[in-house]
Amino acid sequence: MKLKSFRVQNFRSFLDSGWIDCQDLTAIAGVNEAGKSNLLKGLWKLKPAFQADNQILHSDLPRDNFDELMKMEKLPDFVSAKFELEPKDQNLLQKYFPMLKKFDHLKVSRSLYGKYTLEVPITVPESEAKKLHDFIIKIMPGFIYYSNYGNLDSNIYLPQMLKTFNKKGVSTISPTKKRTIKLLLLYVGITPEMLKKDMPVLFNGQSDGILTASELQSLIVKKKEYQKLFERAGERLSKEFAEVWKQGDYKFEFVFEGENLKIWVTDGMGNRAPLEERSVGMQWFLSFFLVFSLESKMFYTNTILLLDESGMTLHGFAQQDLVDFMEQMSKTNQIVYTTHSNYMLPTKDLNRAKMVFKDDKGHSMVSNDLKSNGFKSSKDSLLPVQSAVGIEVSKSILMSSEKVLVLSTADQFLLTAMKNFLGGKGKIKARQDVVFVSAGLNGLDATAQVLSEGSELPIVFLSGKNETKACTQLLQKTYKEDAFKIKKLSDFGDFDTIEDVVPYEIFARSSGNYLIRILDANFELETNLPFVEQIEEYAQEKGYVLPESYREEIAKRTKNFMNKNFDDIKLDRGTKKLWTKMLREILKI
Repeated sequence: MKLKSFRVQNFRSFLDSGWIDCQDLTAIAGVNEAGKSNLLKGLWKLKPAFQADNQILHSDLPRDNFDELMKMEKLPDFVSAKFELEPKDQNLLQKYFPMLKKFDHLKVSRSLYGKYTLEVPITVPESEAKKLHDFIIKIMPGFIYYSNYGNLDSNIYLPQMLKTFNKKGVSTISPTKKRTIKLLLLYVGITPEMLKKDMPVLFNGQSDGILTASELQSLIVKKKEYQKLFERAGERLSKEFAEVWKQGDYKFEFVFEGENLKIWVTDGMGNRAPLEERSVGMQWFLSFFLVFSLESKMFYTNTILLLDESGMTLHGFAQQDLVDFMEQMSKTNQIVYTTHSNYMLPTKDLNRAKMVFKDDKGHSMVSNDLKSNGFKSSKDSLLPVQSAVGIEVSKSILMSSEKVLVLSTADQFLLTAMKNFLGGKGKIKARQDVVFVSAGLNGLDATAQVLSEGSELPIVFLSGKNETKACTQLLQKTYKEDAFKIKKLSDFGDFDTIEDVVPYEIFARSSGNYLIRILDANFELETNLPFVEQIEEYAQEKGYVLPESYREEIAKRTKNFMNKNFDDIKLDRGTKKLWTKMLREILKI
């Protein structure tokens, strides 16, 4: 069966999630405490793959209406799921229920009592209803929830693992790490039976006692057998891991050291070190790879995997590798995963992403269409989605455009508006491939170096109170040999900020209402005074606190206004001449 959608109600922070569409791989985005884990756990308890997880606890009930629910004679459903039947499911139904009409979809719900309700799109005879109900629940996929992933250490003490395999003795190893080590040994080819049979032979050779000829021969044979086993496993792991991990070339080795199985890793530079000396992210990815690549083949039949906040220790590009790996896994097992990282979101298939947020009363909600719905929490949860899209857009724009660095976003918006206006009027050659990049005073130098990788340093245009300081910093370091690429507003006249070269009537038309809102209706722009200075002096005089981004907001409104009212804007001759001179100098045209 394929999970097509699900809904969580009356469960922890959810009163009603609404129906959430699912694909083979579905991402649930949201900030911490938005309710992502609660959503996965609600779906998990529809039918946990392992019977031990099947209980519904008091802590699963929502706190807001806990008392009300406890008074009900019949507790309501907390999770529902719609499934699409695959051919194998329909064949089974045809085999065991030959008299029923064919159907290709169904809905299953579970109540807080643990009882299931089945809905199918056909009429089922009463005599067959109970039998069909039980049969559907039996063949319905089970859900496996993961939130902890046990990182491997480089050293595995085999006698202790034999006890773990045989469930004897007390171990300080966490359950998740036990599972990972078990799977590693199975990957290498070591079974519990082998450990039990061969350990006495292998480890007697570590003692100070004298071995008989036959004991020595047995030890040599076993050592060679295990060494071949380790060599093959190391070669196989090196090859398979390289297919999913793109952050470097690594060679893995498994060797005996005393009673321990040791994992060594050699990087592309030839540096050999124990696994535990490699990055935490690399250890995590290796452990995740072993667990899920093996378990999906050996144990996950008819299951859906729910992965909670996976890959948080990974670098951004390694997180993208993880998503690619999950993409492969999802071909055999559907996956629903949660994240608050923009790198974990499928930017080329964003309809697979859903967003979890909280309403004004603290209840968790889900958006299928990635709309913020006006709640602050939803805007916060949307941020990783916006960042993911922004990264892709930025990469495509920056790779194919000429860059000009500026100090502020206000500079970026207003220079873009001037460029578009003059290009449209034929005063300068239209340059659609020019992008103004806002870097800030402390980010100019580093941004210039990043953007110039493999090419020339970009042009820099400086304005405002930090113009002189920024110019000095750049000339001392990165632009020491490229001073001609630094342009300053002061080179074109006695101006304080970029706003001073824009006619004030344009600001009045584009941002008058905004200025009234942040100041008051009595404020009037004086055309003979610096724009920013008079706004800030008026605010100080009246005791108003200006928004930190007020310049950015005015510049954005001005750019939008100029783009929309292109034909109606008439510039005086002096302004046209000034803008043309500035842009030609900045854009080298």
